[in-house]
Amino acid sequence: MASGKEVKKIDRAKELILKNSGLFRCPVCERELGISRSNSLYCSKGHNYDLAKQGYINLLLKQEKGGYDKQLFAARKVISDSGFFDPMRKALSKLIREIGKGEGWSEVRILDAGCGEGSHLAWIWRDLKAKKTGFADLTGVGIDLSKEGIRVAAKEHRDIIWCVADLTKLPLQNQQFDLVLNILSPANYGEFKRVLKEHGILVKLLPTADYLIELRELLFKGTDKELYENDSVKKHFANSFQLVKEQQINYKVLLKEENLEHLIKMTPLTWNADQEKIAMIINSGLKSITVAFDLLVGKK
Repeated sequence: MASGKEVKKIDRAKELILKNSGLFRCPVCERELGISRSNSLYCSKGHNYDLAKQGYINLLLKQEKGGYDKQLFAARKVISDSGFFDPMRKALSKLIREIGKGEGWSEVRILDAGCGEGSHLAWIWRDLKAKKTGFADLTGVGIDLSKEGIRVAAKEHRDIIWCVADLTKLPLQNQQFDLVLNILSPANYGEFKRVLKEHGILVKLLPTADYLIELRELLFKGTDKELYENDSVKKHFANSFQLVKEQQINYKVLLKEENLEHLIKMTPLTWNADQEKIAMIINSGLKSITVAFDLLVGKK
């Protein structure tokens, strides 16, 4: 039986889905999903998907276990709460305000495709709500393949719609979003085009060669993994969307020793590293780290 807090989360999720009726489509038959009094999403063919007690919807047909576990998302939350990503998020929020003004957006719907534990979208959503954007209404939708990540997102941020789903087959109706965010996540440009409105915008954030370079040098010195380039990713973006803007975001973050350990748990760079190398990084005395991104803006 759901607790009082869980009932409130379910009610809030249901309220947001009702407000955005026609947003979801059935992952089996692609018919529109409505929401029932019993807190299930359903289609005319009889397929049903229950709202989880944490306040999210799971529309993933085949549940898969990946490398994204509770420990990873706990570490990511610590790093997120420390302000590690704040300069990047501020740049994204400023960009969205500028785009919204230029496009004349009023009622704005944003999809974060590959949202992880939801901290980036939640931060940006709050920042946009707090500032004078000219948006009469702002809806955020976060989708990720990881149920663990979406659970954390729904627990922490109840004013956004959260959904477990596959980016290669988004359970969303056509032309629903003004903006798709794709932050440090794989992309499916065909699906992004489908769910964006006619004049919708895609914003993709990807790491550059300098991103966490201090860790890369410690881990991969003298190997082919020491150097990283994102040229092929940028080329694929430009082949799929009309590139209208490119921006660099670069800054340094001072690291407390305990945050270094959480960063090690969070980043894919260290996932296959042995304990000896992990210990070497922790004992390296690393006091600051480089954060560097390319920000790409595209139109259909």
